[in-house]
Amino acid sequence: MKTNPAHLPKYERSWLTNQKAIEAAGYRLRPRYREGWKPSWTRWRLPRSWFEDGQFNPTPTIMDATRVVDGKQVVLKLVPEPCVFEEEMAKLFSAEPHRLSPQNHCIPLEDTLKLPDEPMPTLVYPRMRPYNNPRFGTFGEAVAFIHQIFEGIEYMHNLNIAHRDCTGQNIVLDPSGMYPNSFHPIKKNRTLNYRWFAKSYTRTQRPPRYYIIDFGSTKYFDPADGPPLDFAIRGGDKSVPEFRNFPNVPPQNPFPTDIYYLGNMLRQDFIKQKYYGFDFLEPLVADMVQDDPSLRPTIGAVVSRFSELSAVLTTWKLRSRLVGRKDSFILGPFRWIRHVYRTTGYIITRTPPVPMPRNESELKSR
Repeated sequence: MKTNPAHLPKYERSWLTNQKAIEAAGYRLRPRYREGWKPSWTRWRLPRSWFEDGQFNPTPTIMDATRVVDGKQVVLKLVPEPCVFEEEMAKLFSAEPHRLSPQNHCIPLEDTLKLPDEPMPTLVYPRMRPYNNPRFGTFGEAVAFIHQIFEGIEYMHNLNIAHRDCTGQNIVLDPSGMYPNSFHPIKKNRTLNYRWFAKSYTRTQRPPRYYIIDFGSTKYFDPADGPPLDFAIRGGDKSVPEFRNFPNVPPQNPFPTDIYYLGNMLRQDFIKQKYYGFDFLEPLVADMVQDDPSLRPTIGAVVSRFSELSAVLTTWKLRSRLVGRKDSFILGPFRWIRHVYRTTGYIITRTPPVPMPRNESELKSR
């Protein structure tokens, strides 16, 4: 029986068309994108949102899948034609010696597929979660995140590679420890079969490794060619001072722009709008987001200053609960009680207040 394409949004139908080729390559799509699928909610006359196969894919160029040989959850990314550096950079950072470097936080490439009727390759990456989902629980968890992302950008810059779009939407966490039984790719608080809430641990209990994704604008600048200048590419953050007159912008040095992206992410997601208590970061972030790119610190200076700032934080501060600026006053006491209970357990078991992953062992297992 053929699947009725009318049941799928137009942008999802290409995945249905390529389903057999994807399966032949060793990957299985959800029932929604397989030949013969019929919407289950029509049989029961219930809301679509109640059913696993009613969960549509929100991003046309991204699709979730399962690797048949071992059941690993992955994502398939169809590279847009303008993103000529995506595959090159993904392969570079996924090859030795970079793949095994603890300082390398570029997401590892699992496979490359060539699908029929698609001019660009389809890249296979491990399935991740947004870096801030679930929310951070303690200052120590936030410090661990910031340390890893600064370290990852420093690794790239030391290789004369600028990311050029290292905003929050292009930073993810590896959920394999926090979600040992995985989770649904669309409704991330549900199990894969959509029947239950996904089992999870905190970042302190199972420290995640954070990764940088999306290398469509990433570029290597050979020092032998002179100053690293290139035409502006606007990323997800449109507030970059040097791009205010875009597209009428002369060639720019992209490395200070990376610094701005990181600084503005911290300003928006931690200091200004999200949480209380990150005053200790304000001087560093203020320097990172200066209007004049030449006045921004290098990533090496950022890493050094952050190490100094975080080194003086007390254990009490690091284990303290993050309070959101929009948190409910009603739920606050219950969150505080749960936090005290968890923290007591962390202290008894001597769990570190800054949860860092075991880099070498985790990398070698990939």
